[in-house]
Amino acid sequence: MRSYSADLTPPWKKQAPAPEVPADPGLVVEEPGTGFCGAVIRCEAGTVTLEDRFGKHRVFPLEPRGFLLEGRVVTLVRP
Repeated sequence: MRSYSADLTPPWKKQAPAPEVPADPGLVVEEPGTGFCGAVIRCEAGTVTLEDRFGKHRVFPLEPRGFLLEGRVVTLVRP
């Protein structure tokens, strides 16, 4: 008898894990949910703070596949 995986997602729909990128100060990323684009100014436990070109700060959670770097989906991690 053949056993099946609990994950029934077809293989062509599964996404490869996003590359992990250290959230170094000065790194410019975009948060796709809001479109906010800015440079990393602070990275704390579970959050990253971005500053846009006008000096506005926004805090976002560090989530897998949470940011765009040069148009590519990445996961930011603490440096």
